[in-house]
Amino acid sequence: MYEESKSFTLFGLTGFYYGLFVMLGAAVALALFAALCRKERMKAGTAALYGVLALPMGLICSRVLFCLLDFRFNGMITLRAMLSFWGGGYSMVGALAGAVLAALLTARIQKTGMLALLDLLTPALLLFMVFARLGEGYTELLGRSRTLTHEELATSFLAFNDGYDGYLKTYLLEAITAAILAGAMLAYLRAKPRAGHVLFTGMLLLGCTQVLWESLRFDSHMRYSFISMQQILFACMFAAPLVIYGIRCGKKQLWLAIGACAAVAGIVVGLEFMIDRSGVDNLIIYALYVLTLCVPAALGICLRKRSDRK
Repeated sequence: MYEESKSFTLFGLTGFYYGLFVMLGAAVALALFAALCRKERMKAGTAALYGVLALPMGLICSRVLFCLLDFRFNGMITLRAMLSFWGGGYSMVGALAGAVLAALLTARIQKTGMLALLDLLTPALLLFMVFARLGEGYTELLGRSRTLTHEELATSFLAFNDGYDGYLKTYLLEAITAAILAGAMLAYLRAKPRAGHVLFTGMLLLGCTQVLWESLRFDSHMRYSFISMQQILFACMFAAPLVIYGIRCGKKQLWLAIGACAAVAGIVVGLEFMIDRSGVDNLIIYALYVLTLCVPAALGICLRKRSDRK
């Protein structure tokens, strides 16, 4: 990745804009998390402890998950390879997982509510994603779409041209989505919902939207044939709150949630196969894609409201 990334020189040292944006995103996310902790009167030192734990854990988990799931390693993974951070290759899901693990450890050390802490962390992590995705615009391969075949899209502000073909700026769509979700989760926090609802709602909406955006991305990282491993992980992200809400609502709703997850997974695999192997217009396929992913999002919100009445 680094060979294709745009770099700069400062005091004789070479830096990369992508890494700069990731660092900026981490700093802004920690600042927001600290402000929310103060507002909710969390124990003194909670945000500082979290920052100390989250920065290394997010980096390590991001790299380790990439090494475990990327086809280039072909099952031959060593500790040295996993710790070769300077070689490029990171997983967004791994970074988010490391951040959540750090929050769980912080809550245990501080003896505070885990769900309450994760609710405060949710908009901060979404804000981090905004900067991280924007940083992908300074790389050669990350965050671009498949080749565009529609002239209207190829000439829009969401596209760029490399002299041969046009591509969507998928990283920009992901950044805009993360910014909207961050704002929505901050507004939801102010409504004082039940503990865990901000976290679960963020997981539900981020998972659904990222399954779509991961389909649009055309880099080869963590991808086997026409299936992206990050798509599977984001699908698990929206499935988890669906099942949790189903459990809270009762047996019938649980089976409804499980059935919806299974049906959506089957349809998405079929659509991915069509995108990769058929001659059907991609605009039609992606319209079906959006409609399909609206099902778990809407069902999750309905089950959340129903669980509140129990």
